[in-house]
Amino acid sequence: MKKFSMLVHKWLGLVLSLWLLLITLTGTILLYKNHFLEWQYPQLAGQAGASAEQAVQVLQLDSVSAVAEYSFLPTELHPWIEVIDKSGGRLYFSQRGELLVERGKYADWISWFTEFHHHLLLDNLGEELQGVLGLLAILVFITGLIKWWPKGKFSKRDFGITWSRPGKKKWGQTLWQTHRTFGVILFLPMLLLIVTGVGMIYSSAFNSGLNYLFPEKSKKIVDHANTILEQNNKASHLPADWQTRIKQVTEILPEASTIMVYHQRDKLRLRQPEEWHPNGRSYLSFNPDSSEVLSVTDYRNETVGTQLAQKIYPLHIASVGGNGYLILITLSGIILGWICVSGSWFWYWCYRKKSAAKKRKKSC
Repeated sequence: MKKFSMLVHKWLGLVLSLWLLLITLTGTILLYKNHFLEWQYPQLAGQAGASAEQAVQVLQLDSVSAVAEYSFLPTELHPWIEVIDKSGGRLYFSQRGELLVERGKYADWISWFTEFHHHLLLDNLGEELQGVLGLLAILVFITGLIKWWPKGKFSKRDFGITWSRPGKKKWGQTLWQTHRTFGVILFLPMLLLIVTGVGMIYSSAFNSGLNYLFPEKSKKIVDHANTILEQNNKASHLPADWQTRIKQVTEILPEASTIMVYHQRDKLRLRQPEEWHPNGRSYLSFNPDSSEVLSVTDYRNETVGTQLAQKIYPLHIASVGGNGYLILITLSGIILGWICVSGSWFWYWCYRKKSAAKKRKKSC
């Protein structure tokens, strides 16, 4: 088993090393995307934190609603009034409705990093490739752990590192031992990054699997039928503007925060206080001609399996767990990058060493 694991880990790891290094590099940088956006576009500095009322007033401007596909109200993850247009471009507005920044697809290096990390610059095909490569990366992780696992008791030698530098005799030991030790110490958070990344790509399969394992409801179902009926009797004559519709949220889901506006679908996306997902997974859909509510999707009424599936995204982007978890995920990303480099470098170091030994043998 160990010999097979060693072969799979070595050769599959070499094949995936460049892809995994680039995915890790872009993903780690994108954890701090908002900071880089402010650095890239100084006009965004000081424009974060508009109230929901201010944001909605901007989103109702004719110049905005004419181009908007959907929009984000200011939150920690999306701190500005942010509009996504029909071509996928992003527009950022001030509290007074002034256009601050317009970012088209591939308009800056942040967009390139985002598209590469999500789709390998290949749109839907790239996302499918990401899923396959991610599954193979999980296999590399598992075979690496099997390869390392001691036969008997654990000892200091299983974690020891001999420090050296490139060009020195013991540099090969440093490469191998840092690859092994760092990989073992941060195995779980690094594997979590890969698994959650794959989980987002295969979200339907993960959701189905978790629902099979955890089909029960977490709480008593909240029945909104009577509340909606009562509220719609009042709302049938109200206009179909977003400010009015958001007021309906406070009547039906009083604890929920409005996160997104779907302009073309007459729909709001909400977040309940207990939700991990920074964009929420609760929704209100409206009659296109009024503020009457047609349907409610309440996170609290979902199965435990669905609620677990919806925690995959926040775990991947470190939007939960505070600064401690963010630091752990950042460190895991950096170390994962080094593991890709050190593994490939160690293989090349061994290859050159064997080639030199063969030449000496032939000359004798």
